[in-house]
Amino acid sequence: MKTAHKATRRNIILGTLLTCLFVFFLINLASAQLINVTANDTIRLWVRVSQKTMVDIQPDNLGWDGVQPGTETNASQLAGWPTKKPAVQLENIGSTNISRIWFNASYPSSNPFGGGRASDYNAGNFVVVKRNTSSTAPYFFPNLIEYNESEMIYLQLPPTNGPWAHGRFRAANKEYFWAVNVSGGNCSRSQFIIGKTPHNISQLGTVDLRACDAGLTAELGTDCRRGTLARTTRAPYTGNNLWGWADMYLGLNGAANRLNYTVAVYWNCSRTAKIMFYHWNKDAPGALEGAAHPEYFSSTTLKPGQHIIGNVKLRIPYGTAYGNITGSLTVTVQALNVLG
Repeated sequence: MKTAHKATRRNIILGTLLTCLFVFFLINLASAQLINVTANDTIRLWVRVSQKTMVDIQPDNLGWDGVQPGTETNASQLAGWPTKKPAVQLENIGSTNISRIWFNASYPSSNPFGGGRASDYNAGNFVVVKRNTSSTAPYFFPNLIEYNESEMIYLQLPPTNGPWAHGRFRAANKEYFWAVNVSGGNCSRSQFIIGKTPHNISQLGTVDLRACDAGLTAELGTDCRRGTLARTTRAPYTGNNLWGWADMYLGLNGAANRLNYTVAVYWNCSRTAKIMFYHWNKDAPGALEGAAHPEYFSSTTLKPGQHIIGNVKLRIPYGTAYGNITGSLTVTVQALNVLG
């Protein structure tokens, strides 16, 4: 009996050992399988990005409600723009460095004043823009188009070398009277005059344009400036698209009072002169022909993914008919030193 009992114990111990060895084998086998269940390899990726100059302007729609003639827009009048910031963001969304930025604004094809129709006006002719660099940076029209208007009995024009077309530089509650000699029917080398003191509902302004400072950037003792326009010579402002241009000061004497603009007059003026005043528009007549006053809105490198900000207002002139008036502001960018 004892021998049989010892054999049974031996068998039990042996079975237990075999079971343990089997379990250990299974665990090692499972571990080996877990170690070898994943594998990886790596490929090399590359892309050559093509050169593409692109810009995005946002918001792409700015509107103001309830603006009265003779005023400029403010943030509280903004419609459909929840941040209430009268500004646009210009972002380089291309792959090249943007070197230069400038603007073009739309304008009416003829004089809208006196017609009584809001549809004759163009909101682009009201827009002013400034660099978002400081609170004192000046606003400028990218371009403002004005036309000859009917006779103003209180405006005194030079008595000789006439006739003279005349009109106003309109900016909200300020109107500067101007005159251009149209005696030859070709205004590309005419005499141009502009007053220094603006007209508004409380003051007459400069209405005597007979004796003026000699030079459109002169700051002498009279209340107006007079100078000779230079004829454009480079395309597209040649042939039947000639203009006359000159740098000028707008406003009273002194750097704190005046603004730098360039004036351009379409050659075929007769008595229906077409006048452009511009600052941020480098496509305008004379802008690339030696004019010193027009500027690029930015000439600092804007790298891909970077952006700058411009503040925007509308200056609604006196005599603007009520109703909805539309227009546009176009930004143009240029990349220099792009490799071919």
